[in-house]
Amino acid sequence: MDTTCGTTWRRLVLFVPAAVLAAQAPLLTSAYALDAPQRPLTAASAPAPVQAPPQDDAQPALDALDEVVRGDFTAVSARFDETLRRQASPELLARSWQDYQRAFGSYRSHGDPVQSTSGDQSVVRVPLDMAKQPGEFRITFAQDGQVTGLYFLRAGVPVPSP
Repeated sequence: MDTTCGTTWRRLVLFVPAAVLAAQAPLLTSAYALDAPQRPLTAASAPAPVQAPPQDDAQPALDALDEVVRGDFTAVSARFDETLRRQASPELLARSWQDYQRAFGSYRSHGDPVQSTSGDQSVVRVPLDMAKQPGEFRITFAQDGQVTGLYFLRAGVPVPSP
C-alpha cells in the first residue's frame, strides 16, 4: 500500500479548507452511481461516441490565480458554482491563501498551466514559485465554465481519479 498518498492528503487538508474539499466529494462519488441494471453492449446497442471540443480553461485559471494574488477574493468566488459558493466564502478563501503563504512562503511567480480532465471536469494545474518551497494552484471547472474546486497544494500532488 502506498503511504505517500495518505500523507499527501493529510498535508492537503492542512492547507485547503474542508468546505472546499467537501465540494468535490459529490462530484467524485456520483461518477460511480448506477441508476439502471447494466447489460453488455453490442455493436448495435453501443452509443455512438460523442466528442465535445475540449474546453480551454488555461486562461480562466490564470485569471483566477491573478485575482487570488491581488487579493480580490470576491472576484474569485464569483466564478464558483452554487455549491462551492455556499461552502467557501471570500473570507475563507482569503484565510486559506494567507495560511498557504505562511507555510510555503510568499508568492513570487507561476509557471505555465497544464490542463487535463477528471471525469467531466476540466482540471488546470499551475506550478507556483513560492519563497520557501514550490507549490501548485489547482482549479477545477465544470463544462459550463463555473469553478467547482480550488486548491493551494504542494508541488506534485496527483489529480484524483473520478
